[in-house]
Amino acid sequence: MKRFSIPLLILSLWACQQAEDTRYFAPELSFEAADYSVQAAQGCADVVITFSRPATVDFQIDLVITSGLQEGVQYSVPSHSLAVAKGASEARLHITLVDDEIWDESSYIDILLTPGERYTIDPAKACATRVNISKQVVIPVLRLSVPEAQLEVNPYLAPTVTLQLAADKAPLSDLEVDLQPEGLAPGAGFLIDGKASSAILLPAGVTEGSYSVQILKIDQSGFDQQFTLSMSAQKGKYGVGTEGASVSIHLSDPAVNFKPLWKFPAPVGEGYHVRQAIKGADGNYNGNQFASWTLSAEGSNYLKSLRTMTDATFGCLSNNTGLHMLRLTEFFPNLAYPNAITIVDYGNGATTRGFSPADSLFRFVLDPGSSTQGDLMLDKPRTFTAFYGSYEDWKNAWQKDSKATGGDIFASTNPAITGHVDVVLEKLEGRFDLSDANNTLIFTAWFYCDSPDFMDGVDFDTLHAVQEDGLWKVEYKLWPRN
Repeated sequence: MKRFSIPLLILSLWACQQAEDTRYFAPELSFEAADYSVQAAQGCADVVITFSRPATVDFQIDLVITSGLQEGVQYSVPSHSLAVAKGASEARLHITLVDDEIWDESSYIDILLTPGERYTIDPAKACATRVNISKQVVIPVLRLSVPEAQLEVNPYLAPTVTLQLAADKAPLSDLEVDLQPEGLAPGAGFLIDGKASSAILLPAGVTEGSYSVQILKIDQSGFDQQFTLSMSAQKGKYGVGTEGASVSIHLSDPAVNFKPLWKFPAPVGEGYHVRQAIKGADGNYNGNQFASWTLSAEGSNYLKSLRTMTDATFGCLSNNTGLHMLRLTEFFPNLAYPNAITIVDYGNGATTRGFSPADSLFRFVLDPGSSTQGDLMLDKPRTFTAFYGSYEDWKNAWQKDSKATGGDIFASTNPAITGHVDVVLEKLEGRFDLSDANNTLIFTAWFYCDSPDFMDGVDFDTLHAVQEDGLWKVEYKLWPRN
């Protein structure tokens, strides 16, 4: 039988007793209070954890901390764990509070004890606590935004953007918020609610404001600009959240490349030849006349038609036949050559096709993200004027008069002009696709004219024109001459 020595047995029994004592004497931890109430202006709070008995060994307490406030911004703690030295009977978590004026009126910090090897927790006791933080002065927190659809806009199509201001609580008095613009200057580049100012007002007692930002650079082809409005917190008045301190709007009106349309140079003068046809009652496009088109001086995204001119016949510029993009004289058969009273102009063979200014001016607007496709439209209503008088007098005198006036119909003195007609192009809608090999432009135009001769006697089999809300609707097709 194996014998144990008395000293070894005594040592073994003592070690077992010590292990049992360590487990038995591990302190039970709980918070001193189930909740705390502090003012943010105090700047700090101490949360006390009490021990049922002094710590028998060094150990570490692990904590879970959650809050409606931002850690590191509105409050801070040294760590989410506390080091405890042997013999200690309590531990303290020191919380530093930042009184930044922009908290909610009531906020909190929740702290939870987690189990550990060197201490115990009784769930029936205070193993969690809440630090309730209140403020004596609370100011609104503001946030800027614009509708998502307006974050990228073409100012020509949408010259107005809606700016929205939201506050997390209603201000007690009117708030004037000074915005800092970048990219455009107030007055020169934009207006807010019609004023050349970058300040907006949020009235007392409301939490939301809406403001109209009008972009003044609305017709500048090739325009590409980032426009930003931002704001900074004003101490004692309002705060600014981490999101919504600024809004950025991408403004773009890309220039159109018209080179696919420049296929057949005009035989005389500037521009390129274009074929033109008008839709008839049978659905087909009738006519195959020629005009010339070129860029307009009004902007690089504008295309205008020209009346091809020559000075070979009479020593001055004169008008050839069929050279109007909209062919307005065809709407006045009662005033067409060679009727007694005729629309008059200088032209070969006394043809009468004189509308001024050049009777087409189209605006091309690219689709977002496209370099070839987009909408064909009218920038604003356009008025075209034609003068009329006695055809016989005109035929007998126009050659001499045209030389004397240099072909300027407005300077005509012989024969006398007895009247005029105005045609207003109210609206124009169409599409273009410059990636198409045919480069056909299909569009619809709406006209207004108060002359009784307008559309009187028109052959509506050749010209399909219908009335809509007091306007005459006509459909066209244009394509470059090959």
